[in-house]
Parts: sequence; C-alpha cells; structure tokens
Amino acid sequence: MVASRSGPYPIRVGSGIRERIPDWLVEMGFPVTRKVALISNTTVRAIHGKTVSDSLEARGFPVRPFDFPDGESFKTLDSVRECLDLLLASKWERQNPVLALGGGVVGDMGGFVASILLRGVPLFHIPTTVVGQVDSSIGGKTGVDHREGKNLIGSFYPPRSVWIDPSFLETLPLRERRSGLGEVIKYALIGDQKLLRFLDDNLESLSGEPFDRDAWEETIFLCASDKARIVSEDERESGVRMNLNFGHTFGHALEGAMGYDGILHGEAVGLGMIAAARIAKSLGITGSETEGMIRRYLKRAHLPDRWPEQITFADLEPFLKNDKKASSGLVTLILPVRPGEVVRTRDYEPSVLGSGLD
Repeated sequence: MVASRSGPYPIRVGSGIRERIPDWLVEMGFPVTRKVALISNTTVRAIHGKTVSDSLEARGFPVRPFDFPDGESFKTLDSVRECLDLLLASKWERQNPVLALGGGVVGDMGGFVASILLRGVPLFHIPTTVVGQVDSSIGGKTGVDHREGKNLIGSFYPPRSVWIDPSFLETLPLRERRSGLGEVIKYALIGDQKLLRFLDDNLESLSGEPFDRDAWEETIFLCASDKARIVSEDERESGVRMNLNFGHTFGHALEGAMGYDGILHGEAVGLGMIAAARIAKSLGITGSETEGMIRRYLKRAHLPDRWPEQITFADLEPFLKNDKKASSGLVTLILPVRPGEVVRTRDYEPSVLGSGLD
C-alpha cells in the first residue's frame, strides 16, 4: 500500500493478475457499462493488448484503445494531444478510467493524460516492462519529454492501483529485460541490503536467457516494496525520494545526447551510476572500490560499463543544465558513499562534473 495525499492505493504483484483486472474494476465500484481507455503502444498492443481488451469487453466494459508509437522519442505533447482528442471525441466522463498498459513511457504518458483530462480521471497502471514493474508505475510521476530535456513537462498524479504481473516480462527481448536490471541494481545500492544479497545470489539467473519467474517475482516484490515505502514518506520528491535519482542525472543526459536512440534507459542509468561514483571519488565522498563494485554488478547483468566513445562531456552539458532537478544552474547530485548509503549535494564546483566520464 502506498500513502498519498489523494489517499492510499494498493500494489498487487503476482502471476495471473491480468485476468483479474475486470473483476477488480467492478469491486472498486466501476459499473460494467463504464467506458475504459486502454492506452498502450503499438508493440505492447500486438502482444498483450487484445488479451486485456477481450477480458474487459467480455465482462461488459466498452474499451477505447489508443496506441502511441513505441519509443522515448514519441513521449511528447503531440502524442498526448492525439490521445486527448480521441477520448474527448468519445464523450469521456470524469468517472471513466484510464488503464496504462506498457512500460515507463506508456505509464508516464498515460498518467499525464489521466491527470489533465477533465482535470483528472481514475488511473490504473498495468506495467509490462522491468522498469515499469520495479519503479516507474509506483509513485505518481507522469509527464513527457521536451527538446530541452527528459520529463520536463508533467505532474504528480497517483493511480488508483498498480497491477503487476511478472509473466508480462517473459515476452520481452533479452536486452530489454537486462536493461531493466539497471534500475534493480540502483535500488540494491541505495538502501535495500536484502535486495543486494538477493542479487549476489541471483543476478546471473535474472540476466540469463531462460525466464526465471520465481526470481523475477521476488525481485519485483523487493523493489516495489522499497519504492512504496519511499514514496509514502516523500511523495513530492523533496527529500529521501530524490535518492531514487541515483544514476539518472547523467543517465538522462546520455539518453538525450544520443537522441533516445541506441541506448536503453536501464543501460543509461547504469552508466550514470558509474559517473556518480567517479564524481563522488573526486569529491572525497567514496573510494575507488565503489566504481569497481558498480562495474562488476553491471557486467554480471550483461549491461555496458563503459561510456560510448562518441559521447563527450560537451554533449551532455546542455542536458545537465536543463535537468528538472537543477537550481541556480546546479543539479542536485546523488552520490554513493558505500552500499546502502548515498548523499545528496549541491556543494561542488561545476568543473567536477567532467570527472564523471571514463
């Protein structure tokens, strides 16, 4: 259960959850004649959309589907506007729910649509990727990208519930599943020592070709529990929730510098954690062993541990300056001290940021 200013909301984790969605909507007071928006992307729609739509319509819910093109580059106000046009043309009402079926991009955009449509309609997340299941579907962050940077336009809008079915991950390409481990490793390094011990024993299984459902279900439960605890304590990211940005300052800048092409989010976060460790060493906050430890976890997960040769600090600098966490030209850095401990700081000279790259 996640505490929110708008009221608590549950997170359900387990295989077979997707089949229970229509019944849960009825239990939560939505009559079966109520129109439901199923927002997804073209890739997820082809794999999972029909199954979810059919189960809703078989129960009596009329479904209004909308698919964004797949990819971070389509996470824009133009895409959101198209979705709003469709739903408003369908005579949407404030009691009609929006279901976001997909990964972090779909969750961000579907949540943003729900937050601004008629000044807020009920939102439910059905995440289908590792990043969505362990992190982004929990906590109420919604938004879209701008040419100046990632997630610069958005809102805090908590869902009514989050429904996580680990079996969705079986259909992911192996690279995408491994990429999501970047976020899992982040959680293990910032505080959850139980998760760190679990990764020590299971990281090869999680990153392997066969899908280990039991290992993934435990991983999702540990990460989701940690995210729920942190968000309940700091919903609007004014304190401890900022620690979840470990690896994201440089990771988001790298994604932007590469035009959101050629690198996946979790891969970029992993490299961002290395950058944070290098800066922390430059500032005397941690030792060189921290960078080495992060690289070892990334290698075990088959994630890149070296920055792309074509990317320079000059490529990253515009995105760092426009980071949504920046204040007076300085971004708040989340820097590692040791496993389970990070610090937040704006007490540094801007020139130290260049030490983050290999």
